[in-house]
Amino acid sequence: MKAFTCLFRAAVISTVIVAQIAATAPHEPPPYNVNLYLHPQRLIDIGGRRLNIACTGRGSPTVILEAGLLADSSAWRLVQPAISRTTRVCSYDRAGLGFSDPAGPPRDAAAIVRDLHTLLRRAGIAPPYVLVGWSSGGLYTRLYQYRFPDDVVGLVEIDPDSEFNTLDDYLKIATTVMKKPPHFFDPQVRDWYEQYDNCAVNVSRGTCAFFPGGLATYRQGQRAAGCPKISRAACALAEVRGEHLDQASFWKDEALELEASDTSAAEVRAAERPYGNLPLIVLTDSENGDIDDDGPISVAAQRAGWVAKDEAEERVARLSTVGAHFVVANSPHAIQLFYPSVVISAVDEVVEQARYNRH
Repeated sequence: MKAFTCLFRAAVISTVIVAQIAATAPHEPPPYNVNLYLHPQRLIDIGGRRLNIACTGRGSPTVILEAGLLADSSAWRLVQPAISRTTRVCSYDRAGLGFSDPAGPPRDAAAIVRDLHTLLRRAGIAPPYVLVGWSSGGLYTRLYQYRFPDDVVGLVEIDPDSEFNTLDDYLKIATTVMKKPPHFFDPQVRDWYEQYDNCAVNVSRGTCAFFPGGLATYRQGQRAAGCPKISRAACALAEVRGEHLDQASFWKDEALELEASDTSAAEVRAAERPYGNLPLIVLTDSENGDIDDDGPISVAAQRAGWVAKDEAEERVARLSTVGAHFVVANSPHAIQLFYPSVVISAVDEVVEQARYNRH
């Protein structure tokens, strides 16, 4: 990830852990089967290592859910049950996440797409697919469509990372809004990468910057917040999530994935071609949920960055002649956790369009 892009997204990425372990979502949380995310469902060997996948519902096309950085299949707990009422839907854990085995390098989009394609084939989950990608998962789902266009009949992109967030866009913000030279952000970016790498080494010592104090301190915080009295299901999920965050292999693979962000964007950019009339909906969060008044980047620059991000996601929508782009008011980055009904509606719409196109 280029210097300003990386630092600009730092606050967004660092909120993912908090969003993932939140006891409840504040808007319309439907009931979900917590057991789907407390234990491995199907561990599929993809060639010397296994990936965990959980499928529910029946029907075609099959919806495949691809989460973002640091997030496993439980990121979809509030939308998967509703989608499964109308079609089959599968969430899975990328390598090193959840109950899946770690992989090591490379962890760029091409490697992740290879993993997913092999997983679906060996699990007997046949196309057609509607792919749903959140955050970095947006890059992976789009590259999957470019590599296997005959298998994909629709896309839903949830605040996706974009190949259109160019270096020039962010250098312009850095130089005109903040009056800083491009290299001003280099130390912060290096520190950001190093924190991920350090977590892989130090998580067992309780000194991981993103998991401070380790599992014992984490559990104390959960009890202080009211676990398990608030919700036994949510607290059980938080406990499992904490155990995953306490693994060095988790941080190793996620560090590799983060550091491959530039490569992933370049792979998608190189493969780009028009989608034709492929059903496509892009959902963007609102800037108000993620502006950091105390961060190293000025509020003005952050707002300019959000404008550039919004424009990039609009360009993604325009790849399809029927693409649609919506901004979800007041939503933070994890739209599927805070406004699940919006994501459910978008997926249902794309599934229906895909079915209509097949007849």
